[in-house]
Amino acid sequence: MEQKEKTKYFGDYHTHTRYSDGVSTVKQNIDAAVAKGLKELAFTDHGFNNPSYGALSRQSFKNQRAEIQNYAEGKDIKIYHGIEADIIGLDGTIDLEADELGDMEVLVVGYHSFAKAKSFFDWRKIYVSAFLSFLAKPGRSVIERNTKALINAVKRYPIDILAHINHLFKVDCYEVAKACADYGTYIELNAKHMNSQDELEQILKSGVKLIADSDAHHYAKIADFSIVEKALTGKGVDLSALENYEKTPGFPRRKQRIKE
Repeated sequence: MEQKEKTKYFGDYHTHTRYSDGVSTVKQNIDAAVAKGLKELAFTDHGFNNPSYGALSRQSFKNQRAEIQNYAEGKDIKIYHGIEADIIGLDGTIDLEADELGDMEVLVVGYHSFAKAKSFFDWRKIYVSAFLSFLAKPGRSVIERNTKALINAVKRYPIDILAHINHLFKVDCYEVAKACADYGTYIELNAKHMNSQDELEQILKSGVKLIADSDAHHYAKIADFSIVEKALTGKGVDLSALENYEKTPGFPRRKQRIKE
């Protein structure tokens, strides 16, 4: 792999592999992270309620952990094994059982349009409006309902990172970010689904802690935060506002880490 200038970022905490809808192997992601100078890397493939061809099963999650631990041994990088879980209910339910939360060394939560909903009612209320958001901005009542769902999830689960906020699942960014600030959950600035300038402004007003993530589905995109940097500098915000820029994020809600 071609050697490039070392990144100033400590870690990338939202990446995918062939275990879900990525195209890279565990080995390729780790090698890329090491080559770019990262000190930490998280594997967060899509969760259990996504279609089987593009997500982890409970068995493949175990298989992936074994592969990660086997290849990471002896490497000069700290690896976390987690998941990108999904909002599947208006009450904030995500697609993890209570006894599975402790297995997640990094818990990222987002919304994806193909994840199986908790019920037909939840599917109709959440997923139909999300699909229609391609055509028109949802009304106030839908945004309030979605906002409440995300805030409920933040209150209910030890979420480390809330991923690509307002992507399809439209919410009040300020209110969600404020809840994240109150409960110690990072808001992700996602290099694949970057927020609009207005959304970013609302997030910044909340005082929430920010983290840059690549959401890389190919190893070449790991630690590529150029879009995030452009958005922040365009708002006059120093990159030091990012919790993983030249420092290690604290992850105040993380329940478990891979042992040193």
